[in-house]
Amino acid sequence: MKIKREYVIAILVLGSIGLLIFGVNFLKGLDLFEKRNVYHVVYDDVTGITESSPVYYNGFKVGQVIHTRFLPSSGYIAVSFQLNEDRLRLPKDSRVEIFSVDLFTRALQLMKGDSSVFVTPGDTLIGDAQLSLTDAVGEQIDPLKRKAEGMLASVDSVLTSLQKILNDSARGDIDASFASIRSTLETFNHTARQIDDLLVQESATIKDAIENMGRIAKTMADQNDRIVRIFSNMDTVSASLANGDLDRMLAEMSATSTKLRKVMDGLEAGEGTLGNLLKNDTLYANLESATRELDLLLEDMRLNPKRYVHVSVFGKKDKMPKLSDSDIDRLKRSLEDDKRAP
Repeated sequence: MKIKREYVIAILVLGSIGLLIFGVNFLKGLDLFEKRNVYHVVYDDVTGITESSPVYYNGFKVGQVIHTRFLPSSGYIAVSFQLNEDRLRLPKDSRVEIFSVDLFTRALQLMKGDSSVFVTPGDTLIGDAQLSLTDAVGEQIDPLKRKAEGMLASVDSVLTSLQKILNDSARGDIDASFASIRSTLETFNHTARQIDDLLVQESATIKDAIENMGRIAKTMADQNDRIVRIFSNMDTVSASLANGDLDRMLAEMSATSTKLRKVMDGLEAGEGTLGNLLKNDTLYANLESATRELDLLLEDMRLNPKRYVHVSVFGKKDKMPKLSDSDIDRLKRSLEDDKRAP
């Protein structure tokens, strides 16, 4: 029985198509004869992930990405990957992380969770992503770049300010300052030479002074016992004062001060004879009145001595002498002062 040529051609075409599909999937790393454990994960950014990107677990390749599609309702991107390891069981809280294999290649790696519930093929896992090496380097370099730009701007402003400051006049002042410093250093050098010369000339005197200091030190060493006795006596005096003599003296002074304060308070309050003398004006008024009356008496005795002393040669009383105008005025003033006095 002969097979028609058309059937042979159809079989060859179908076989070629099958081989083509198998070859393409084989080149992608997919084995059509293995059971396909497909899982899904959703990302907002899948930069570097393609449909042939590998999937790793602890550095070991366990599968690869087989499909990526855009979800228009949410704006996310769904990634489907196949696990070739049937013995690898993933807990429910496992994460699928995008990471950088090298500087240019990105892949997925499985991060197993701790849940006791395991996922089944077709489930959707939690997605996560690391920064790429270029992004990480960029994040580290960007702050340095900004700092460098700010530093360059500062350096530029400083240089501009220095250029404005260091004009011809300022440079002349700087040159003059250096000349002054040079002159000062030369003066110091000359002074140092003079001091050297002085030390050479006065070396004998300095030697004598040092020897005198040595003799003084020797004398002090010889008189060490006496110095020790002096300090011991001072120690004894201070110990005696510390044993209560000083406290007793201070206590007696405090008691005397207290008594004196009480006496002064009594005088201030008008207690006793001295207090009355200090506070009572009666004695002063009486003394003033007595003094005034004594003045009048003395004045009257001066003017009328015969009133108090009677001397008669012929046994007759003398007539009263007449007062002068000045005496009358003096008596009037005294009487007026008596009337005005309290």
